[in-house]
Amino acid sequence: MKKLEKFNRALLFSIFSAIGLFSLALAILGPEWKNLYKVRSATKQVEQNNSRIEQILEDHEVLIGRINKDPEMLKRLVPVTLGEKSRDANQPDVKMTADTLDRAKEALAESSDEENPKGSEQEIPVWLQRATSDQSRMVLFVAGGGLVLVSFVCFGAKKD
Repeated sequence: MKKLEKFNRALLFSIFSAIGLFSLALAILGPEWKNLYKVRSATKQVEQNNSRIEQILEDHEVLIGRINKDPEMLKRLVPVTLGEKSRDANQPDVKMTADTLDRAKEALAESSDEENPKGSEQEIPVWLQRATSDQSRMVLFVAGGGLVLVSFVCFGAKKD
């Protein structure tokens, strides 16, 4: 019977002290943990931006290579880029209006949202946001300290 009693005391001591120590750690280190989530999210966003920039640079290099190989391409790009009328009768006359540009921007925004949905970013969990509010941190600290104290007083080594 004494072995079972010692085992129960050790088990309860372990459970109470572990929960108390976890709540103390969360109360003390919660803001740092929240900051870690923000830093990871910002790092991920920077990496995505860098990959987009690398893709744009690659596209730019390909375009410059094509222009170097075919000087006629540059003559075809000038009217479109500068908004001049095309002098070639075989090319269609494309007029860009503000409405057309707005629709194109919306289409690009939708495609970029599909590539990088907002849910894919690592957001701060709701439980961590609640635990890091000032009132919750105070309650966690007091409750954790109380649990550690109770575990030592009630379930500590028994004096014979």
